[in-house]
Amino acid sequence: MHGNTRVQILNDPPHPEQGSSTGMLPCGDCSWEESEMAQSGSTGIPLEAQYLYRQGLYFKENGKKEDALKYLKMAVCVAPHFCDAHNAMGNCLDEMGRYDEAIKKYEKVLELNPEHTEAQFKRAMIEKKIRYYEEAPFSTGLSTLLCSM
Repeated sequence: MHGNTRVQILNDPPHPEQGSSTGMLPCGDCSWEESEMAQSGSTGIPLEAQYLYRQGLYFKENGKKEDALKYLKMAVCVAPHFCDAHNAMGNCLDEMGRYDEAIKKYEKVLELNPEHTEAQFKRAMIEKKIRYYEEAPFSTGLSTLLCSM
C-alpha cells in the first residue's frame, strides 16, 4: 500500500466529545496531498490528526500506554508538525521508562517550537534522572540484593 492509499481504523472506542471522523489514515509512507487533508481553522492541524491525538490521550489517561503511542504515532504521521502530539508521545514514553525515546520526542518538540517550556523541563528532568541512576552507587547493590532474594 503506497501513495494515497488509506487504511481504515478499526476498533475505535467511542468518545462523546468527538464529532464524526472519516476514520481513514494514510498508509505507512505518511504521504497525503495537502488538498486531501481537512484543515481545522487557523491551527493548520488536520482533523484526522486531532482525532487521533485525542484518542491517544484517552488511552494514556486510561493506562493503555502502548495503545496511546499507536494513536499518537498516527497523529504525527498525518501531521508531522503537530507539536502537542509529539509532546504527548514524549510524556507517554517517559512514563513507560523509555527515556532515550522520550528525549528524542522532546527534542522534536523543541525543534518545532524552541519556546515549548514543558518539553524543555521534561527533557531536563529525564536527563537528570538518567544521570542519577548511572551515578548512583547503590544501583548495582540493590539489584544484586533483589536478585539474591
